[in-house]
Amino acid sequence: MSNIASSQTAKGGSVSILSVLKDFGNFRAVNDVSIEIRPNEFFTLLGPSGCGKTTLLRMLAGFEAPTDGKILLDGSDISMLPPNRRPINTVFQNYALFPHMTVAENIGFGLKMLGKSAAEISATVKEMLRLVRLEDAGNRSVTQLSGGQQQRIALARALAPKPKLLLLDEPLSALDLKLRKSMQIELKRLQQETEITFIFVTHDQEEALTMSDRIAVMNGGKVLQIGSAHDIYEHPADRFVAGFIGETNFLEGELTASAGGAGTVNLRCGVTVEALTAKSVASSGSVTIVVRPEQLEMVDPGSPQSVDATVEQIVYFGTDRHVHARLGDGTALTIRQQNRPGMREGLAEGQKIGVAIPPRVAQILKD
Repeated sequence: MSNIASSQTAKGGSVSILSVLKDFGNFRAVNDVSIEIRPNEFFTLLGPSGCGKTTLLRMLAGFEAPTDGKILLDGSDISMLPPNRRPINTVFQNYALFPHMTVAENIGFGLKMLGKSAAEISATVKEMLRLVRLEDAGNRSVTQLSGGQQQRIALARALAPKPKLLLLDEPLSALDLKLRKSMQIELKRLQQETEITFIFVTHDQEEALTMSDRIAVMNGGKVLQIGSAHDIYEHPADRFVAGFIGETNFLEGELTASAGGAGTVNLRCGVTVEALTAKSVASSGSVTIVVRPEQLEMVDPGSPQSVDATVEQIVYFGTDRHVHARLGDGTALTIRQQNRPGMREGLAEGQKIGVAIPPRVAQILKD
């Protein structure tokens, strides 16, 4: 836990990040970022290492001061407030639990520092243990807990003072895959039950898509797109967002006509498709279309409105399989097939297939 929040009981607050810059010498880590975060929202900062997301989180927590711009919490400027004067708590990757304390003492530590009575601390600790579903763990040493249990106690400790804002700096990164997936659901449940605004930092696209009400995709210190998981996955703003969120196929072509939010694209691989278009895309010229692996259809070679390809690799995932193929012009494609009765059987490396792109599933990106 980064700091002790105010003693005031508070549900989720609104956050306004206004034209924030952060320089470290000649390096600009955060470049003119503006974001509005709603009360009681699960908001995620998503991007690769070095994109500025953790620096932005540290400015929200008060560990770094903006070089320029402002950060408002419920309309009040907190840009220069020290961490201990902000009604904000942080959960870090390593949890930072006190090994010499019991679980209950860890959860109650912040409340004790706030001068709460023993009765209030006891009641709140009991409430937090119920919230994280570890009711019988209060008297145990934190060193006796599993990684997932320690993560829950770190969350309970951060939530106990009832902050307006909870910051989470990749807190699931140390967990194994199955436990991480389980904790994604738990985090969302905790956020909804406490009605506290959560701001979550991650480079894991699946985490962001699973938990978030909205996501800000960052790269190079800038915010490239803000939207729901559906909007960002289905309608990426540019090539970086499309490539970073999930698996993606890119195909080059010539836009010959556009109207009503869609355009006709003659792809270089020799097929014409109807693809969705954004307002920022010109009405003609060279374009790139993005199409997700699950949107492609495998058909017989030579089928109408399809392009022939050669299977290079088949990867089995249990629930589905990924077919990696290559077109005649050298373009690589990935097709995802869900494992179900009637799925195309007998597929083998080196086999010729047809690949069809259904109308209006691809999206045209500006080049």
